[in-house]
Amino acid sequence: MMKILVAEDNLVSQNILEKILEKTGHEVMTAENGLKAWELLQRNSVRMVITDWMMPEMDGLELCQKVRSSDLPDYY
Repeated sequence: MMKILVAEDNLVSQNILEKILEKTGHEVMTAENGLKAWELLQRNSVRMVITDWMMPEMDGLELCQKVRSSDLPDYY
């Protein structure tokens, strides 16, 4: 089992990904934009992030850049 964060502003796509990942045994957290995803990443130990590219407030590229430049534990 892996803790996975799904950052997706389209709720239908977010729900589909969440159900598929949960069905395969993973713990899933969701965020509707990159800013909320970043907040969740800072408070939780997440092993994988699946992110949409275009989202309001902070897009997927910005989120990836923040993760790469951060001191978050367990980042590869």
